[in-house]
Amino acid sequence: MAVFQNTDQLYKVMDELWKRISDDEQISKNLLKSGLIVRFVYREPHGWVTIDGSDGKTIKVTLDQCETKPVVEMRMKSDFAHNFWLGKENVSMALMQGKIVSIGPVNKALALLPAVKPAFTIYSKVIEDFSQEEVGKAA
Repeated sequence: MAVFQNTDQLYKVMDELWKRISDDEQISKNLLKSGLIVRFVYREPHGWVTIDGSDGKTIKVTLDQCETKPVVEMRMKSDFAHNFWLGKENVSMALMQGKIVSIGPVNKALALLPAVKPAFTIYSKVIEDFSQEEVGKAA
C-alpha cells in the first residue's frame, strides 16, 4: 500500500513540511544561500512541488504544476520521497539505481543534502501530526 493515498494527501504533507522548514531559521538560511529552484516531480500518486529560494530571502513553495523554471528537477515515486525524508534513503545510490531521475546540475542539489538533513526530524513530526488513517502506515 502506498504511503500517500492521493495527490491531495501528498500535497498536504509536503506543504506542512516546507512551512516548518521555512520557519526553521538555520535550515532555511542554508537553503536560501544556494539560490536554487528545485522541482520534485512525484508519481504514485502524481504531484509537483517546486521550491524557489532564488531571491535569497524567502522560500517559496508551489504545489502542483507551475511556470517557474527549475534549476534542478528530481523525479521519483512518492514513497521514495517519504522514505528519504525519514532518513532511510541514500540519494547518491538512488540516482545510480534510477530510483531518482535528475534533470539539471545534480551536483547542486546534492550539495544541499547537509542543509536538509535536519529536516528529517521535522518530517517525522509532520507525519506524527497526521493520523494513521490520513497518511498510510507512515509513522
